[in-house]
Amino acid sequence: MNSNKTFFIGAALALAVSIQACQTADKKSSTTKDSVAGDTNMVNGNHATGAESTESGLDEAGATFLRKAAVGGLMEVEAAKIAEKNAGSAKVKDFAAQMLTDHTKANTELKALAQEKKVITPDALPAEDQIHIDAMKKMTGAAFDKHYMEMMVTDHEKTIALFKQGSENRDASLKNWATKTLTVIEAHDALARKISSEMK
Repeated sequence: MNSNKTFFIGAALALAVSIQACQTADKKSSTTKDSVAGDTNMVNGNHATGAESTESGLDEAGATFLRKAAVGGLMEVEAAKIAEKNAGSAKVKDFAAQMLTDHTKANTELKALAQEKKVITPDALPAEDQIHIDAMKKMTGAAFDKHYMEMMVTDHEKTIALFKQGSENRDASLKNWATKTLTVIEAHDALARKISSEMK
């Protein structure tokens, strides 16, 4: 009887040690999983979750892209309106008409996307850009053509770089729109360079 009792006590102790060991292993496993999950939220040593918009699910890079693209689009439209009136060259006027059509369409699409993502984008140009637009209104003919086309080459270089960033965003709808619009902007850039080189 005593030997049986001793056996049961020994078995019970062994079982308890075994359970404790399993719990410790599970705890370690859980801690490791948490650590790995934590690492997936790290970007360049910073927690990526802090840069996300909780309302829209769009990260800060995506929101910044939409705001910058909105300003660039407004600038293109305003400059194109002046070019249609003040340009001396038919080629420049035709180019401006294309800019007005394409960028008005892109701006409308951008506004809809921004509203969907709950990102507020500007409806007016920053002061320094407005000053530039106002100065352009006073220029005409060949002087305007040269200034406008040089501006278009410079602006489209910056816009291409911006839209390449947008096309790499993790948000699918933003990525798709940026990629599609980038193709149009690259065509504008090629045409702007061609017209500008012919004017020199």
